[in-house]
Amino acid sequence: MTKDTAAPKAKAAAQAAEGQAEGLSVYRVFWLFLMASFLGDLIEVVFWLVTRGELISRSSLVYGPFSLVWGFGAVLLTLVFHKLQDQGNIQIFLLGTALGGVYEYICSWFQEWAFGVCFWDYSHLPFNLNGRINLVFCLFWGAVAVLWVRLVYPGLCRLISAIPRRVGKKLAAVMAVFLAVSTVLSAAALYRMDQRREGVPAGSAFSQYLDEHFPDSRLQARYPNMGILD
Repeated sequence: MTKDTAAPKAKAAAQAAEGQAEGLSVYRVFWLFLMASFLGDLIEVVFWLVTRGELISRSSLVYGPFSLVWGFGAVLLTLVFHKLQDQGNIQIFLLGTALGGVYEYICSWFQEWAFGVCFWDYSHLPFNLNGRINLVFCLFWGAVAVLWVRLVYPGLCRLISAIPRRVGKKLAAVMAVFLAVSTVLSAAALYRMDQRREGVPAGSAFSQYLDEHFPDSRLQARYPNMGILD
């Protein structure tokens, strides 16, 4: 390896180490959550388009292209693995497989318990557990954990460090407010849909607002993979 090629690689490695050495903070974790939510939504949209030829929404929210499952998953991987980077890939893979399976199972149970809906069902796949998780996707989580620790997390750390702190804080504050509002509206709209299904009338101005602006047809269009549970 020549000096001309070694220098850029050494510089990149130094930048990655410097970015990760800053440690975790609310600011950094939020940016990781935001980026992973957006990239996760984009990956699912592209995957669905390539495999099924359909361009559909894969967002968790009624407003904004963000997948909260991917975002919180990235935060979970960060908190668990940011001090385990010296572990071998096999150990990271196995822990990521188990962690991803538990995380996805909890997400599936929560959406069913809270809103009476199901956004994925693996009952038709082999080695599934109550249709909430299956072996293939658990192994996928393991692979994602390795990629996150070795490649994605260092890259996003460098990207976050490159954002001027003053600008980054202002953008983070704006996006935090936006995501909070969109999350509350999304949860309220899904909860109200469950109430309508049970014949509960709108008992407040906010419920009437949800009925008018987020009817079942709009929610089904926003969440085309959503199934209504009895």
